[in-house]
Amino acid sequence: MKNLQSLYDDYIETRPSSGKIKTATSMLIHVCKALEISSQEEVTSVYFESIPGALDSYFSAHPLKATLDKTMLAEMIGRVGPKKSVKKLLEKLLTDEDENVRQFSLNCLEYYGIKNPNSILPYIEKYRRSTDKEMLITAAMIVGNIQCSDQHEMILSKIKRWYKNGDIIFVQEVINRMILMRHQKKCDNKYMDLDQLKNWLNKNCPKIAVFILEY
Repeated sequence: MKNLQSLYDDYIETRPSSGKIKTATSMLIHVCKALEISSQEEVTSVYFESIPGALDSYFSAHPLKATLDKTMLAEMIGRVGPKKSVKKLLEKLLTDEDENVRQFSLNCLEYYGIKNPNSILPYIEKYRRSTDKEMLITAAMIVGNIQCSDQHEMILSKIKRWYKNGDIIFVQEVINRMILMRHQKKCDNKYMDLDQLKNWLNKNCPKIAVFILEY
């Protein structure tokens, strides 16, 4: 994406709701004003990294408006994927001072990750051992959700590897999410029903299975 308009155009192609489109359009206007640039076409990828800070400054008296625009940017990136041109912008959002912006930015990656899990795995790998518990849980929720998709076999292999590497806390959070989705009937049984999941845990993650069987 060569500029902010390109990011917007790619986002529109994912068919977001009319409300999201309206919010994204307003965000474009705000970014141009914050950067003192006349049009979104002139906001090239060179400027992307500076957008969150510019919005914070522009809305210093109304920080919630800056938060709304930053989460809109995260939504757009989550829809089109963490392409090279937006990675620095995404990194700024993932390390924002506002924990809600950080969590939302990571969570948004699930949309693209369901179809292209390898594109977001570097972010999962980064946050699975994070000292920020909420980011770790968010990463685990994404993994649990993607397991209930056509990527389930690949995700199961990742879970086994993480378990063998000693990432018990993260894997426990992933399994908690997987169990919850099955209790809420949000996961098709073709991706393992609850009994099959427990059998899989007994075989591949026995330390965690002990607690699951008491669930």
